[in-house]
Amino acid sequence: MHVVHFANWAPRRSGMYESVRDQIKYERREGLESDFIDAYNEVPEGKEDGFLTPVPWAVAEEADIWVLHSFIPSKIKPLFEQKKTVAILHGPTEHMLLKEWTTRRSEMAFDLHIRILWRYDATVTLNVHEHDIMKLYDEKNRLHYIPNSIDLERVTAEGIRWEFDNHPAILSCDVNRLEKLPAHIIWTMPRIIERIPTARLNLFSLDLESMTTWRNIFCKAKKRELEHACENIQLATRDLFPFMRGADIGFNNNMSGILSRVGMEMMALGIPIVAYNGDYTPYKARIWDLDSIAEQIARCWQDMTADGSTVREATRQYAQDYFDRGKEVKKYVKLYEGLVA
Repeated sequence: MHVVHFANWAPRRSGMYESVRDQIKYERREGLESDFIDAYNEVPEGKEDGFLTPVPWAVAEEADIWVLHSFIPSKIKPLFEQKKTVAILHGPTEHMLLKEWTTRRSEMAFDLHIRILWRYDATVTLNVHEHDIMKLYDEKNRLHYIPNSIDLERVTAEGIRWEFDNHPAILSCDVNRLEKLPAHIIWTMPRIIERIPTARLNLFSLDLESMTTWRNIFCKAKKRELEHACENIQLATRDLFPFMRGADIGFNNNMSGILSRVGMEMMALGIPIVAYNGDYTPYKARIWDLDSIAEQIARCWQDMTADGSTVREATRQYAQDYFDRGKEVKKYVKLYEGLVA
C-alpha cells in the first residue's frame, strides 16, 4: 500500500512536520510505502532530514491513500476523487473558531474542519476533547479517534543535559497561540518563589515578532521582579532535549489541557507536567489562576522531593503506555486497510 502525506517541510520548526516524520517512520516499519510531499514545492531539491526526503507531487498520482496534514496543492487536486483520502485535524477546534472571529471570517477555519469531515473518506482527531466536539458534526460517520503520540526512540535520557543553576527548574516551551498563552506562568513566578525560594522559570520558543511584548512583560515589571524570576528566556531553538533532560517540572499553558508534543517529550523524560486539565497529570491548576498555578507547582515539587518519590518513574511509564507512535500507527494501518478493501 502506498501512502503519501501532504505537509509543510519544516524540520525542527513545526510540531506538525515532526509528527508527520514520526508517522512515516513507523508506517514504513509496518511495511507501507509511505512518503512525504512538501505541499509548497512541486519538485523539492536538496532537502533531507535523516531518513526522510520529500518526493515530487507527481508521486501522489500513483498512491493509494492521500493523507492531509496542511493542504493539497491545487495542481493535483483534480485527482482527489480518485483517491482514498484521510485528514488529520492538527489544529485545535478553539483555535480554528477564534481565528474565524479574529479575522472577521476571512478565514473560515472552523467551518473548514467541518467541510473536511464531510468530504474526506476518514478524518482523525488526536485527542478526546477534539473528538467530542467534532463528532457532533460527523454527518457521514467518518470520524476516527487515534491519540496523538511521538517517536519514543528519539526521546532518550542519553545525550547533552543542560545543568540549571536553580531548582525546581520549571520549563515552558509552548509557542504563543490563541488557546495557548505562556504569560501566566511568568506572572505566577513571584508566588511560586514565595513558596519555593529556589524555583526559577526557563522559558523557550518565544517568537521573534512578539519580542517587544515579552520585553515589556519582563522589563517593565516593578524592580524587574519577573526577569529575576527566570533563569533562561530564549527564542525558538532547534533542539529542546538538552533543556528537557535537566528540567524538573513542565508547564502546559493550553487552556483545554491538551498536551502538546513538547509536553509528551517532557513526560517521556520523566518530567511531570502542571496543566489546566488532562488525565496525564494529577497536578491541575485552575485556568489562568495565579495562586492555583503556584499551589500545583509547589505540590508537584513537594511530591518529587519526598523520600521514596516515584513521580519521575510514574511519569515516564505513563508516556511509555500512552504516547508511543509505534503502537498508535497500527491503528492508522488498520484504517487505511479498511478504506482500500
